[in-house]
Amino acid sequence: MSLCAPNSPRTRKFEAIIDSGATRCVFNADLAKYLGLVLKDGIREMTTGISGSQEVWLHDVMLHVHGGPVKIRAAFQEGLPTIGLLGMSGFFEHFTITFEFASKECTLERIYHA
Repeated sequence: MSLCAPNSPRTRKFEAIIDSGATRCVFNADLAKYLGLVLKDGIREMTTGISGSQEVWLHDVMLHVHGGPVKIRAAFQEGLPTIGLLGMSGFFEHFTITFEFASKECTLERIYHA
């Protein structure tokens, strides 16, 4: 997958963690800077995760995934210990996701909204 913002180049492809416990997609703030977004010009939101309460900044971006791009409102967080988390809003709403515990694999089937 990759990301892009209005009037910016797409990032290189990268892998992110599919997180069924995440309310929305969250990416490391370094990606916002790469995309030319001014982090704190976004909408400020407080969120709670496994490490407690965190400040994030929301920006509209295009998520380039299997089956074509999807416009999402993503959160960007300083100090996120991974490049990104794919959450309910912005990712799960566009895919049927099947987790296969025994094989430690998951399959994605794109949902195309009319």
